[in-house]
This record gives sequence, C-alpha cells and structure tokens, in this order.
Amino acid sequence: MTSKPPTAKQKRNALIWSGMVTDAVARAKSTHRPVVINVGAIKTAFMLQDTLTSMALSGEDAAWNVEVRLNTLH
Repeated sequence: MTSKPPTAKQKRNALIWSGMVTDAVARAKSTHRPVVINVGAIKTAFMLQDTLTSMALSGEDAAWNVEVRLNTLH
C-alpha cells in the first residue's frame, strides 16, 4: 500500500493548526483559564482534540484547559 505525499495546502494547514494548538496551550498555561478553539469542520475538531488529548496524557497539564468547539452552519 502506498500513500500520497502531502500537498502544499495540507502542509500549510498542518502548520496553522499546530500553531493554534500550541498558542492555546500556552495561553491556558499562563492565564490558568479555559481557552476555546472554534472550528467549523468535524474532521478538524477530532484532529485537534486528539492532539490535545495526547499532549495532556504526555504531561502537558494545560492541554486539559483547552476546549475545541465545533461551530457548523447546518
């Protein structure tokens, strides 16, 4: 089984989402308040929640204070 290499758009999106997650965790760590990341796609919400859960389980306690909120139009 072969997989396709990521496109430029996928790489750019990965960098954007990674930056949003690390920024939200940093804000949660410095303010000790819950931080909300609003997203519009369920696939993105699952991806971000998986990332935050793995960060929290690996020892980053501030990741528990970051919430991913799904805002769809329908």
